[in-house]
Amino acid sequence: MLINSPQLGKLGLQEPRVRSLPTSRVDTLVDDLLDICDLARLRNDPWQEGALEAITSVDAFGRWAATEFGLLVSRQQGKGNILLSWELAHLFLWERADGAPKLIGHTAHETRTAREAFLRAKRTILAVPALRAQLLGGGRQTAQGVSGISTGNGNWTIELENGNRVVFFTRTGGAGVGMSFDVLIVDEAQHSPLTVLEALLPTTDASPNKQVLFTGTVPKEDQDGEYFEGLRDRGRRGGHPRTGWIEHTPVGSEAPGAVIDMSDPEVWRQANPGLGIRLAWETVQDDWERMGQTNPDAFARQRLSIWPDRPDAVVESLSDLDLEAWINAAGAFPVLGATDGAVISVAVSRGGGSATVAAARRVDAGRIAVEHKKTDAGTLWVAGYVKKLKDELGNALVVLDAKNAVAVISALQGAGVKFLSMNLDEIAGAHQLFIEHTNAGMIVHRDQPEVTASLQFAGVRTLTRGGGQTWETSEAKKPITHAQAVTWATWGVLKSEATPKRERPVVRGYA
Repeated sequence: MLINSPQLGKLGLQEPRVRSLPTSRVDTLVDDLLDICDLARLRNDPWQEGALEAITSVDAFGRWAATEFGLLVSRQQGKGNILLSWELAHLFLWERADGAPKLIGHTAHETRTAREAFLRAKRTILAVPALRAQLLGGGRQTAQGVSGISTGNGNWTIELENGNRVVFFTRTGGAGVGMSFDVLIVDEAQHSPLTVLEALLPTTDASPNKQVLFTGTVPKEDQDGEYFEGLRDRGRRGGHPRTGWIEHTPVGSEAPGAVIDMSDPEVWRQANPGLGIRLAWETVQDDWERMGQTNPDAFARQRLSIWPDRPDAVVESLSDLDLEAWINAAGAFPVLGATDGAVISVAVSRGGGSATVAAARRVDAGRIAVEHKKTDAGTLWVAGYVKKLKDELGNALVVLDAKNAVAVISALQGAGVKFLSMNLDEIAGAHQLFIEHTNAGMIVHRDQPEVTASLQFAGVRTLTRGGGQTWETSEAKKPITHAQAVTWATWGVLKSEATPKRERPVVRGYA
């Protein structure tokens, strides 16, 4: 029997408790998206339309205002409708500015989640003749299935005659790595460890108009959702030029230690926008009666999306870096083309399991631009990639920590790539200079979430000689090669400017 309350029978609140838009927003393309929804016979609830209106924000140049956008909402609310509407608009409506085919990625942690999203998109398209006709081969029925729809190679793909594709896959192994997505969905973002995202997120870097959409729920104790948590923190603080965030949570759930009456139907409404539309009141009532007394934490997480905050001081105490200054310095600062004084840096993870390449250049008298170029498993790819990048940037200086890059040194030498190795004093100096320049707003960069995450979770350690500091992993699953690479690239620019001009540097040993 339902609780006797005047709130019963009402719909869930359609306005999210937190709606943080990127500061670069000047308009939205939601009307275009709703047109394709009408054609596809997709009905969106008010809260879903509101989310889509925010996600499709554009800046003054017509690009997506948010290069990263997060949506936190509990299960069974209709999140899939938002993802499908967004995918259809990208697939059928919004073309790349250069006319090249667009590649859309939809990734989930669970295979069944990715497959269900594919099947729903397939059913929607095949049910609308005007959409089906645009499939590769006209969407004809063949002995193998429907033309333009593929289920091979571990991925599920829908392809149009114009070359646009949407690929559905699970985040396992190297899935998605090696592809170049224009836009990407990271569903079930509550299970998105940095060790996976550090390889997956750079697949959008080559896009002239990228956006990564994260959707998920509050992680369980055994789920690795540190990136989603970092996105949540950035979104709640707001004021970022390229970050958007929406969450449907009860009033007070953001404050550590807040007392929330989880038996109150009004609290249920605040956290469940689909209540009374796609989710029955009886279902939430049953959940409360089943878990309220025996496992209230599970009810808070699963049904109310209550995600206890760690105090900000825990994150900020990892280093002296002003993460807000770093985030606010994002903009159009690519490190491209032949540039005098360009620097390439190489950082190898402990054990040589992966490596990161970054680059830097002087922008003007007061600013240095840094950019993450590539991260991939192993180190065999590094020498060839650095040689090519060095040529593209005009014989750029290459710097690295030779003590931790033994695996790539011989390969660089074999490829004829000269480099400058950093000694312990220089590594410590690079760390201090990077933090000072970043905190002063003198380091600018393209908005690359994987670098921000690496800097956010990087700790520090004190070097045995001289007492200086350098980056150190705060946890084994939180890689720091992105942080190391941009730090060392910055040092390389300052070092080359302070060194009298001479012939290109020769290899020198580690001191």
